[in-house]
Amino acid sequence: YGENRMKFIHTSDWHIGRLFHNVSLLEDQIFAIDKIKKMSKEHNIDALVISGDIYDRALPPADAVSALNHILEAFIIEMKIPVIMIPGNHDSLERLNFGSRFMTKKGLHILGNLRTVNEPVLIENEKGEACYFYGIPYNSPSEIRELYNIDVKTYDEAHRFLVSKINEKRDEIGRSIPSVLLSHCFINNGKISESERALSIGGSDRIGWETLQDFDYVALGHLHSPQVIGDQPHIRYSG
Repeated sequence: YGENRMKFIHTSDWHIGRLFHNVSLLEDQIFAIDKIKKMSKEHNIDALVISGDIYDRALPPADAVSALNHILEAFIIEMKIPVIMIPGNHDSLERLNFGSRFMTKKGLHILGNLRTVNEPVLIENEKGEACYFYGIPYNSPSEIRELYNIDVKTYDEAHRFLVSKINEKRDEIGRSIPSVLLSHCFINNGKISESERALSIGGSDRIGWETLQDFDYVALGHLHSPQVIGDQPHIRYSG
């Protein structure tokens, strides 16, 4: 991201543990992630972003958990690359968020708490360059109503509210340091692919992109087709 600024790789929707016609895709998934590891070394990146749906289901099989553990060890311990992730709709927010407070000291930053979406992770590299990372896990209007005691009826209203909380924090700490937002959601006019499952019918979960424009980069997850949103090159799905 940028020539003389922080470098990170934006990924999403790993769906580790997914089956295709009852055949595990784990070997193929590990092969693809090994390519990301190679790219990370070649480009000397400062962070790896995973914008949700790390696992394919809320209760992942043991081999999927073991695979993710080895992958994270490779990035964080061997390569010294911090990882920032958020839960998606296929993940269990509670399970993925387990132990996140003490793991952050090692370089694994799981932004999975809807109460603290306005608390960023600050990543700094050896050159003294820095970037704030904020994360909005997949959520529903009912969850936001209950957590914040606020009257939001749609996914768009809930997402706008959470973005407003983040922007209040950005105004408070100043905007001289770039800010990246991770969000797992269905942005208006986003193109779906054949690999998505259980997306809502009728557009009830669609979210507007207009409130995202003043972030330095928006790392989206949920749709599996790589794309730019609203003709804004800094708002995109990685695919």
